[in-house]
This record gives sequence, structure tokens and C-alpha cells, in this order.
Amino acid sequence: MNEANDGQGTLTVKDGKMTIHISLASKNIVNLFVGTAEDAQKDGAALLEPTTDTVKYEDGTEEEVYGFDVPVEALDQEFDLAILGTKGKWYDHKVSVADAKAVEE
Repeated sequence: MNEANDGQGTLTVKDGKMTIHISLASKNIVNLFVGTAEDAQKDGAALLEPTTDTVKYEDGTEEEVYGFDVPVEALDQEFDLAILGTKGKWYDHKVSVADAKAVEE
């Protein structure tokens, strides 16, 4: 998660489904997969493609980084999220979405 966003993402709930948009620290992570690294490499795996996000740091500088829209089944529950880096290797991670706060628009 990008420090410019205080390590936070934007959680959206639409039609009963949750998605969190996260901006990463760089463009070094090229795909995500909800599940394990082993499953991410199987034929037909639904890889999450990056968006290009512009983040603004406290010192006023801006940077383009990759962001991802990650489906979330439940808050405060750990789930598997595999990441693919620029070197072509998948890595397993356990993540959770917690401390969600409503934002008034």
C-alpha cells in the first residue's frame, strides 16, 4: 500500500459486493490474484490487472504507481492474495481489510 494514502485503500460496496482499490508503492507488482500463487499459475486463473494511479506525497511530489481493484468477501477476515512481480515470480501473501470507515461524498 502506498504511503501517500497512509497505507489505506478505498472500499466500495455495490450490489452487495465489496471491492477495495489499493495503490501500491511502485510499478513493480504487475498482477494480483485472489488465492494462492500456485492457483494463480493455472490455466484460466482470473488475474487482476493494474490501473495506473497518480499519488501525491506530503512533500508535493507526484508519482505514477500501479493500483488494483481487489474483491473482498468479508471485513476483518484474512484471505490469500498472490502477487506477481516484474521478475516473473509469484509470491503468497495473507491480507485483510479492517477498520473500514464511511466517507461522506
